[in-house]
Amino acid sequence: MTRSTARPQRQPPTEWQTRPLRRDVVPPPPAPPARRSRSLAWEATLALLALAIVVAGVATLLFLEMWLADRIVPGVYVWDVDLGGLTREEAAERLAADFYYPADRHLILRYGDRAWPVDPADVGASLDVQATVDSAMLVGHSGNLSARLREQGAVLLKSRLVMPVFAFQPGAAEMFLSEMGREINRPLQNATLRLGDGLQVEVIPGQSGQEIDVQATSLALQQRVRQMAGGEVPVVVRESEPLLTDLSTAQAQVQAILAGPITLTAPDAGPWTISSETLAEWLILRPTTGTDGGATLAASLDPGHATAFVQEIAAQVAISPTNAEFRFDEGAGVLVPVVDSVPGRSLDVTATLSLIESAATGGHERTVPLPLLPVRPALANEDGPALGIVELIGEGVTRFAGSTASRVQNIIVGARQFDGVIVAPGEEFSFNHYLGEVTAEKGYEEGIIIWGNTTRADVGGGLCQVSSTAFRAAFWAGVPITERWPHAFRVAYYEPPLGMDATIYSPQVDLKWVNDTGHHILIETAVDEANKTLTFRYYGTNPGRTIEIDGPHEANPVAHGPAVYRDDPTLPKGETRQIEWAKDGLDVTVYRVVKENGVETRRDTFFSRYRPWQAVFLVGTK
Repeated sequence: MTRSTARPQRQPPTEWQTRPLRRDVVPPPPAPPARRSRSLAWEATLALLALAIVVAGVATLLFLEMWLADRIVPGVYVWDVDLGGLTREEAAERLAADFYYPADRHLILRYGDRAWPVDPADVGASLDVQATVDSAMLVGHSGNLSARLREQGAVLLKSRLVMPVFAFQPGAAEMFLSEMGREINRPLQNATLRLGDGLQVEVIPGQSGQEIDVQATSLALQQRVRQMAGGEVPVVVRESEPLLTDLSTAQAQVQAILAGPITLTAPDAGPWTISSETLAEWLILRPTTGTDGGATLAASLDPGHATAFVQEIAAQVAISPTNAEFRFDEGAGVLVPVVDSVPGRSLDVTATLSLIESAATGGHERTVPLPLLPVRPALANEDGPALGIVELIGEGVTRFAGSTASRVQNIIVGARQFDGVIVAPGEEFSFNHYLGEVTAEKGYEEGIIIWGNTTRADVGGGLCQVSSTAFRAAFWAGVPITERWPHAFRVAYYEPPLGMDATIYSPQVDLKWVNDTGHHILIETAVDEANKTLTFRYYGTNPGRTIEIDGPHEANPVAHGPAVYRDDPTLPKGETRQIEWAKDGLDVTVYRVVKENGVETRRDTFFSRYRPWQAVFLVGTK
């Protein structure tokens, strides 16, 4: 497009052009065309220059933004350490090398007029370099591009101070303050009592307690270190007041308890004295509430010590009651006492303790008659008619002809343990319980017993004669037999009939039965040395039973085998002595038939397996 240089034709004036001119407005003369062209060129140049400046500025800012992507903005300081323009690694190295905690910013802990200088290291403070670098890196790196540029520009114009970040070693401040506590802490002490010389009662006054509040003081210290504020930090101290202050009442109580000894008396024993020194050892103080509602102490005696002392006395004054012993008069059909019952006595321990406490604290009579209680025998003379023992309900008899004198002695002593025994309704009778210990001190002698597959001499040999007889009486009484063991082989003393023996060996092997008659059962024993018989009689009330025996039924006989000869260096050469006699083996079953009103109500089975037994001879080799 070209510009025309022809002069324009003059046109007729328009209405606007013909209006009168305002005197205060003079229209500018039209610019010459050449001059206007130069103006436009200059404007274009300025526009291009401005654009270039803008582009350069934007480019510079973009370059700066890229350069600062992994660097701290220039002008950022951590305290007095310049980190501007450094990468994270460089900033961390500079902080580690150049940062120090200013000496004028150290702390002082104060309590009253006492002060303790504190270095940050004392409370475990150390510069957390990485966290501090992270904090410095946040400056000018947060928000959108516009926000970042604005903040970066502000920091470039005016530097930015970033507070260092500190880490605290766990427990360091607490340990530091605990050491200080040696000088500040004071334990709380309640008022208490003390026994001085001559058992004089002294009151030890209480004192208030105080203790550093370690947690609160530690938090205050850490806050000051983080702020690098320096100055004094008050030590937070918790105070506590004693609960016990007035012990005048307790002092009077203790003085009353220790006023003198206490004497215990009994009609035919003692006396027993509790000295003031012993009372002092028994003394205890318990917290309680006083008449004014405040806390105080009450004095009393330790029940543990007092009880142990009284129980020793109880054992000395106790007298066991003696039970009545009865025989059954078959002619009259009644029980006749043969040994009268005698009441016993015991000490009322609880009442005695109460009396001792009253004597100690009452301040009056300090002599205490012991409260003794009568103890009724389990079986008194007057109990006989109520026992229900009115007839013979079972009898067992065995023969011991051919027994040695020691075996007969053991039978007599053993049978005596059961003579007069009364078994209560529902009670389970245990042969071993009533037999007790089998010792020479009780009158037993050495005799032959069956032990496993042999016989041997032992104290009490022959007692199985007693248990077998007791078993037979229980069999005919019809009572349930809950434990019974046959012998290992047949024994002539217990035959006939076969299968009606019972062996015992305390405590493993026992004979037991239960009294299910609803009444008491009296056991009487009789040893007839002339006729070589042992008899057990059970007296009580027959509940309407009749007893029958079915058997014995024999099966599986086994021959005893040849005799066995054993050398014995204690016998003269050529002498032979028999110590075991041959017996065949056999299985035997006996049934007990229990009937009521002629109707069978129970059938009990008693099985015995007797092993074969060889004859054994000893042959002298001496």
